[in-house]
Amino acid sequence: MNVTLETLAAIFRVGGHLVRLDGEIKREEVAPITDFFNTFEGMDEETMQAIVDHANNEMTDGRALDLITAMEPEDKQQIADLFAKIVCADGVVTDEEKEIYQKICSICGLPAPGDSSSAEEQQEEETVIIPAFLLVKSNGHTSIRQSENEDWNSLSKDIASWIDADRVEVVRFTKPLNALTEKLNLNGRHLVFLVDRNFLMRSDVGDNMPGTILYGSGYEILGDIVFALETDDDYRIEGIFTQSLLVEVGTEINNAVGDLLIMDK
Repeated sequence: MNVTLETLAAIFRVGGHLVRLDGEIKREEVAPITDFFNTFEGMDEETMQAIVDHANNEMTDGRALDLITAMEPEDKQQIADLFAKIVCADGVVTDEEKEIYQKICSICGLPAPGDSSSAEEQQEEETVIIPAFLLVKSNGHTSIRQSENEDWNSLSKDIASWIDADRVEVVRFTKPLNALTEKLNLNGRHLVFLVDRNFLMRSDVGDNMPGTILYGSGYEILGDIVFALETDDDYRIEGIFTQSLLVEVGTEINNAVGDLLIMDK
């Protein structure tokens, strides 16, 4: 397995979550992680501590899942097997452990334990892309915008330029958006949309019906909007990192607004 130390930290972070799911850390559940890292040549105590520190102190769950998603198909099989060993190590698999394990496999495109036949197909489905956002104009025309900027100061300027705004505001946690987040199984993230902060002062923009529907309280949203993801832990705006999730998000949004989206070529 040819992976970076950051990817190893991602594996450690997700594996640690699985170990702690039942509320306690058991030796038999930790053993698969220890055995896995011992397979790497040159894995001394100092290197291992650096991986642990990075996983626990610097990495977010979202970043960890993205790194695992980007792994090679043959490597994903090993990770699927590792996570399955952790969950099954104590001989009892709870409904919560099963559900979280399946979510991780779904998000990261991991094959079934011990099954490498579909790994290549799943990698194709989970192709990592430049972070993507859905721009929905007031007339319903929808297109994809992409940005590699992670810093909010830079990213917010990108989003503002897409909707011809000076500043943007985040719309989050409305009842319709929460329902979409739950349906999409966004691990550690929730769906949001961004609007022109001063849209009420503009006379040159029309009613954005998809935005109004997803605001959900009779308040009219005007102008173009941009759909994005936001992390649960630190409220960081992100794009969508995989092609399959981008398609799924667009489909579910369109279903929720009664097929009002018109996808531009």
